Amino acid sequence: MLNHAALKARPRAAACFAALGVLLAGTVAFGQSLNARYDALVAKARLGKTTIAAQAVDIETGEVLISRNANASMIPASNMKLLTAGAGALVLGPSFTFRTELVHQPEARRLVFRGSGDPALGDPKLLAAMNIGVEDLIDHWVDAAKKARPDGVNELVIDDRIFDRQYRHPTWPPGQANRWYCAEVSGLTFYANLLAVFPSPQSAGSPAVLKTEPFSPWIEVRNKTRSVRQGQQTVWAQWTATNEITCHGDVRYSTDAVELALNNSPDFFARLMADRLQRAGVKVNTARLATENESLSGGEVIQVVQTPISTVMERCNVDSYNLYAEALLKRMGHEVSSGPGSWKSGAAVIRMKLAEKLGAEAGRGIQVADGSGMSRENRVTAALLVKWLGVMTREGEAGRVFVDSLPAQGEGTMERRFSSKKLKNEVRAKSGYISGVCNLAGYVTDKRSGRRVAFAILTNDKPGNVGVAAIKAFHEDVVALCDRWLADQAEDDSAR
Repeated sequence: MLNHAALKARPRAAACFAALGVLLAGTVAFGQSLNARYDALVAKARLGKTTIAAQAVDIETGEVLISRNANASMIPASNMKLLTAGAGALVLGPSFTFRTELVHQPEARRLVFRGSGDPALGDPKLLAAMNIGVEDLIDHWVDAAKKARPDGVNELVIDDRIFDRQYRHPTWPPGQANRWYCAEVSGLTFYANLLAVFPSPQSAGSPAVLKTEPFSPWIEVRNKTRSVRQGQQTVWAQWTATNEITCHGDVRYSTDAVELALNNSPDFFARLMADRLQRAGVKVNTARLATENESLSGGEVIQVVQTPISTVMERCNVDSYNLYAEALLKRMGHEVSSGPGSWKSGAAVIRMKLAEKLGAEAGRGIQVADGSGMSRENRVTAALLVKWLGVMTREGEAGRVFVDSLPAQGEGTMERRFSSKKLKNEVRAKSGYISGVCNLAGYVTDKRSGRRVAFAILTNDKPGNVGVAAIKAFHEDVVALCDRWLADQAEDDSAR
């Protein structure tokens, strides 16, 4: 059994929600001054006609420190993952584990891969952290199958029916369907539903050597690359037919993989496993996907891969991996409806949780299209995000797992943020970016007392003459303002 719980490598301090005595009048007065200071930062940033919405709240007292345009309906981009991950922790539970099973059904001479919607299954980054290659994982399954059925099987069935088979959201950008961040969302995910091409240069002017992972002999690789000794590395790839990819560009050095999102990823996995079983001497007469209503229950579980929700939430938020957010969304939909998880059912669960925790208006005042924020049809407000962040800190172990899943300075998508700021407190935050949209929301936390400020800074409609760097600098100035306020409160408390 492979258990991804061993991947929990990031050190995390336990969240502390201790109450502090604060003079209410003093907090209100300083909060009012923060609005003025915020306005000065907006003027300084010169963001033109960018639409800006912001709110910051002292979670302990509920006092609003900053509030400007906070109820405006805004595109959240990856800030949507804050709602998805939080709802996932509440609905599935902080101890939930995704479980993918290889099942032997001897009477039918059948092997069944039973999916649970686990986005981490065969994820190359997670496997690398465990010093396991993708073929090593496949070998575990092949060895178990060979031991159970050395004489071969009538059929190999991929049961991905825990999710529907709408693999890509209809409002995702169609021109980016090849990209890793638009990978299909399926009930049985493998290798992040990608095909990777690793290029290696040869003698100048000759085609590079191309290696695919996972090895897929039925896919033709058309090689239009050129090895070079100088200049830029420009290698890229695209699907040019159902089972054909074409690689273009110059290859100067061996580099990270060029990744392509698969089409009909469960079918790819069926062909992959049939190929490996046949190569190991286990005959497979048929490899297919489960049909809509067939019964595949029962049998002996001969191999299991498990992933705790905490690992999935960290990959979702620290690395802002869209596939992980969408898998959480669809799995929530399945959990509540008992039917195949879908974008529609998952969105309904998020609205339900918002209404339950924040009141009926919150559930009605949001548009949920997907779980990752890739869709431009999502809408949130800064006020709603801040309220949600506040609620999650009061949700016990589920809240702790959620807060811990957000990247701190120096981690993941926050790796290069706040490098020019001398912050006195910890910042954990989720960034969000799609064309014209650049957002930041999260917490500033005094780690000694546990006191927190929740903030959301949403910028939409960025004009072409305003750079993303300028907006990020503005975000960081606002967070630094909250950091200074929190540090001042700690000094006031220690002086009493």
